[in-house]
Amino acid sequence: MLRVIVNRALMCIRPGKRVSDQISTRDLFVFLLEHVVNAIRGSLRSLQCRHTTFCFMGRSVKLRFARNIDIGRYTVIGDGAILSGLGSEGLRLGDGVNIGAYARIVVGTDIERPGAYIHIGDGCGIGEYSSVGGSGGVSIGQNTIIGQYFSAHPENHNFSDASRPIREQGTTRQPIEIGDDCWLGARVTVLAGVTIGDGCVIAAGSVVTRDISPFSIVAGVPGRVISSRGRGVRADA
Repeated sequence: MLRVIVNRALMCIRPGKRVSDQISTRDLFVFLLEHVVNAIRGSLRSLQCRHTTFCFMGRSVKLRFARNIDIGRYTVIGDGAILSGLGSEGLRLGDGVNIGAYARIVVGTDIERPGAYIHIGDGCGIGEYSSVGGSGGVSIGQNTIIGQYFSAHPENHNFSDASRPIREQGTTRQPIEIGDDCWLGARVTVLAGVTIGDGCVIAAGSVVTRDISPFSIVAGVPGRVISSRGRGVRADA
C-alpha cells in the first residue's frame, strides 16, 4: 500500500518516475520519514527567504542574507550546505533544484563591494562540496547536472603591478554563463568571463578558461573541445 501511494505521488510531481522494486518497504519508509523531516525543516526555514515555498533541507543548512534568496518548490538542499544572498540581485534557485551536501553557494562576502547574483535554473543539480561564487554573476541553465567539487569563479585578482602585493590590487569581475542541459563532471572549474553553450559535456577535472560552443565535448587543463554531440560543432585541437 505504501509503495502504491508513493508511486501515485511521484506521478503528480515527476511523471514517469516510480519506486524501484529493489527498494524494500522498510527502506522506503525510512527514506520517506527522512524526507518528511527535511520538508518540514525546509518549508519552515524558507519563511526567512524572499518567498515561502515547499522545499527540503538537510541538517545544519545555513541561510545567510536570506531575504535575498529565492528557493523554488521541491528544491532539495543537502546537509551542511551554505547559501548566501549578499549581492545586488541575490540568489535564485529554480524549481526542483538539487544542491549537494556541504556545497557553498555564496553571492558575495564583501560589504564594501557586494556580489552580483547566482541564478540556478529549474531541474539543475550541483554535487556535494561544490563552491559557486557570485561576485561577478553566475547563471546556470535548466536541467544542467554538475558533479562533486565543482567550482565557479567569476572574478580574477589583478597582479600587473609587481611592486604591490596582489591582494591590494583588487579584482576584475566577469559573469559566468552555463547553458541548459549541460553535464559537467566532478572537479570541473569554470573561470571568469566564460560562457558554456547549451548541451555541452565537460569532462571531470577540466578547467574551462574560454567560451564553449553549444553541444561541445570538452576535456583537459585548460579545457579544449575534443568532439561534439552531432550538432555541427567543430573540434579544435
